[in-house]
Amino acid sequence: MILARDIMTTDVAVVHPEDTIRTVIDLFLQKGITCAVVVDNKGKLQGIVTDGDIMATIRQRRPVYVDLFNSVFVLEDTGDLNSKIQALTSRPVKEIMTRRIITASEEATIAEVAGLMSDRKIKQVPITNQDRLVGLVRRHDIVQAVARSTP
Repeated sequence: MILARDIMTTDVAVVHPEDTIRTVIDLFLQKGITCAVVVDNKGKLQGIVTDGDIMATIRQRRPVYVDLFNSVFVLEDTGDLNSKIQALTSRPVKEIMTRRIITASEEATIAEVAGLMSDRKIKQVPITNQDRLVGLVRRHDIVQAVARSTP
């Protein structure tokens, strides 16, 4: 039986809630990763931030509503994208991170972790031991484990 501890990545990218989104983007590019776990100064899990969180924030547009002749029209926000991206990258991670973290223990089987990922539609699961981060299992880790265990 393959457990989470057997396949987890232990070199997990960690950021703090007050770190800027620019810091996270630089970390993603430097390490070739797509997520980081957010912890407080005591190492307690606070959330997770992914490339999807960043994309969703960039995508956000504030529509302009116009009431004309008793009809409401929605107009696209035509603000400058570059200035929006600059404003985004200076914001703290805590503003965009996912706070509801789905975790698993080191003793969880890969079937249990895969089930969490599938049911919750997530791509990675932080692995904890007594509420402390010890690793991360990504979809890729599960696929590799399956490939290694089949002839």
